[in-house]
Amino acid sequence: MASCRVAVTGMGIISPLGLNVADTWNSLREGRSAIAPIVGVDFHNLAVRFQNGAQVRDFDATKHFEPGKEDYIDRFAQFSVVAARDAMRDSGLELTDQLRDRCAVVCGSAVGGQAAIEMGFEDLYVKGECIR
Repeated sequence: MASCRVAVTGMGIISPLGLNVADTWNSLREGRSAIAPIVGVDFHNLAVRFQNGAQVRDFDATKHFEPGKEDYIDRFAQFSVVAARDAMRDSGLELTDQLRDRCAVVCGSAVGGQAAIEMGFEDLYVKGECIR
């Protein structure tokens, strides 16, 4: 098995601790917790009321995408795109044709597509709608 060298040339992050690498790092260094009351979620119909969590706050998708385009991409994917853009900017690299074939953006998500899943559950269980 051949080995390949990997160089991390840039970083980007959107997290409950910060909307970029510097803010997230500062939050970690200062020991800040991202756990707080969850906003924007209707809890009144839930039997279990998880009202605290680590939620990404103050992220404004309209600052990063063309008007109306942010509605076509799930929130977790918006974070990935913005973080990847930040990582490329941080790297200082220019993607030439030759470099494009040798580069990758590596990203991770604990739960992806949750907003779309929740909308589907709401349609099915709250509104009683069923796709056939």
